[in-house]
Amino acid sequence: MAQQPIRNIGIIAHIDAGKTTATERFLYYSHKEHRIGEVDEGSATMDWMPEEQARGITITAAATTIYWRDHRINIIDTPGHVDFTSEVERSLRVLDGAVGVFCGTAGVQAQSETVWRQAIAYGVPCIVFVNKLDRVGSDYFRVLESIRRRLGAQPVAMQIPMGREKDFEGVVDLIRRRAVRFDEASLGETVLESEVPPELSEAVDAYRTRLIEVAAEHDDELMERYIEGAEVSEQVIRRAIRKGTLRRRITPCFCGAALRNKGIQPLLDAICDYLPAPEDIPEVVGRHPKTGKEIRRPTTVAAPMSGLCFKTVTDRHGDLVYVRVYSGTLRSGVQVLNSRTLRKDRAQNIYLMHANHREKIEAAAAGNIVAVVGFRETSTGDTICEPSAQIALEPPHFPETVVSMAIEPVSIADRQRLLESLEKLSREDPTFRQREDRDTGQIVVSGMGELHLEIIKERLLREFRVAANVGTPRVAYRQTILRSAEGESVFDRQLGGRTQFARVRVRVAPAPGAELARSEVRSELRKEKVPLEFHPAILDAVQGALESGGDLGLPLLQIRVTVIDGEFRPGESTAVAFAAAAAGAFADALSRAGSVVLEPVMRFEILLPEEYYGAVSLDLGKRRSTIREVDLEGHLRVIRGTVPLSEVFGYTGTLRSLTQGRGMISLEPESYQPVGEEVAERFRF
Repeated sequence: MAQQPIRNIGIIAHIDAGKTTATERFLYYSHKEHRIGEVDEGSATMDWMPEEQARGITITAAATTIYWRDHRINIIDTPGHVDFTSEVERSLRVLDGAVGVFCGTAGVQAQSETVWRQAIAYGVPCIVFVNKLDRVGSDYFRVLESIRRRLGAQPVAMQIPMGREKDFEGVVDLIRRRAVRFDEASLGETVLESEVPPELSEAVDAYRTRLIEVAAEHDDELMERYIEGAEVSEQVIRRAIRKGTLRRRITPCFCGAALRNKGIQPLLDAICDYLPAPEDIPEVVGRHPKTGKEIRRPTTVAAPMSGLCFKTVTDRHGDLVYVRVYSGTLRSGVQVLNSRTLRKDRAQNIYLMHANHREKIEAAAAGNIVAVVGFRETSTGDTICEPSAQIALEPPHFPETVVSMAIEPVSIADRQRLLESLEKLSREDPTFRQREDRDTGQIVVSGMGELHLEIIKERLLREFRVAANVGTPRVAYRQTILRSAEGESVFDRQLGGRTQFARVRVRVAPAPGAELARSEVRSELRKEKVPLEFHPAILDAVQGALESGGDLGLPLLQIRVTVIDGEFRPGESTAVAFAAAAAGAFADALSRAGSVVLEPVMRFEILLPEEYYGAVSLDLGKRRSTIREVDLEGHLRVIRGTVPLSEVFGYTGTLRSLTQGRGMISLEPESYQPVGEEVAERFRF
């Protein structure tokens, strides 16, 4: 029996563009839900966390499955706030296609660019839904031009709107030349079709011709018939549009007003028609976990099982690990191999997820996204596979944290509970990190922004019931080195009545291209110098020293550490001795390399009415900012540039004051850069 056609898609956008509102309509019109959940009322199915309902924003990527036109559509509704960009990153890593939602008034916004870049990085084809066309100042064609100019895409109008702003009443399907309206009495469920209004016929012909010209570049039959002036069938046009979309050469664009229940059903049709099925990605590329040799595996049920774990959710019954199955079939109760640890793990139960609700299934075939309970050592970024057919897939990549705060238990008895809770949160969220300050003994947690840490704090109090005192968020400064250097350490001591000996030499070198990436540890140590059994102890010790912070007590960034030499003595060398020598060699190399303090620099976008531009630009000039671009989008002035995070901590309040509450700012981490002399002085002891 043939498998039901599948679409694995994500809904991506800037915050407040209407992603979750559109997803709630997907659930209603596909009869997955019998009511329409609303974000503003805190009743959205996909925003199930109390923190999401209270704020009216998406914080965690939520998965669900719907059925439309005999297709099974696995949907991940992703956050739009930059503090939770890791949720978008790991979702796009495993998705086949995406729907980019854009506000009809604001167009391409800061986080729109970020999620679009993430989609490009993972080769994910996209279609566009221009939302909120019922709002004052909305302009569908201006948004399409903004997509072309700022995202470098080739947007193709598949529809044009009927009416503007409060008079927006529906869309015209350009392929079929039909006017499509949505009955308000049935909450948009009843779709009404009619002839194109006469006043739009000229525009429909022009945009339809443009659509066919672009599509013809991707299909020989369509090109031939277009040149001959022959009539072209709807099927041929759709086939050509699909080809161009899968190649990421064109971006089909649709429009509507999700809150008013307009334009959703044609968007669901477009997901089925134009976004890729799992079989459109013919093979998955990975490496052998032991040899590093490239492996290409067909994405079919007949191939050996492989899957990527992309999300972990802590639960009182055990971690819930989300898995994209790329090949073969994942079955409950069967042992699989973790390619990172090279240990076996067991998928005890497999579930289809609907937000936070589960539907138990016995098996998941290639192309499916499911959640697994029962893994003990497997979490985000790990590959699972058949023990006899090993493969390691590329994990998602996550940025470095930019904001930190101190947290301490109310009593000594609460300390262990706090540490356990923080460990669970860090397993769940790859951009949340914790460490102990070696000078103060305080626990320091780090995240992507003030809101991110605020949510962590609320979850500790509500979900984990941990009594703790939390400090105010502060900038997460980092440290790097000025130059390459080598260091050596010899461990030669009497311990436990026997001599323990080891010598290790390491080299440290700047890796500025890493920007927000973490440092890396490599080995050039030959087994003739040091037996292979001691290599893990050496590398683990160097990694531990690297993570513990440099001479300034700050985490180290943009450094490449290479273990280059060592000395072994039979009967005297031990793993403990090599670990101590490795840590000493790293400290020696670090002191020779010199250090510099780094601060997070943010990319910003500010939207404000024209009359406040002067006051805001003057204020930005006092904050070490660099303005890269100033645009006029409709009636709003848009300022884009970079600024150190320390200069715009809590800037939302300042901006509101300068613009009488009418300005908005979006911040996104761009890089870590050396601090100025006045800031560096604070770190000198």
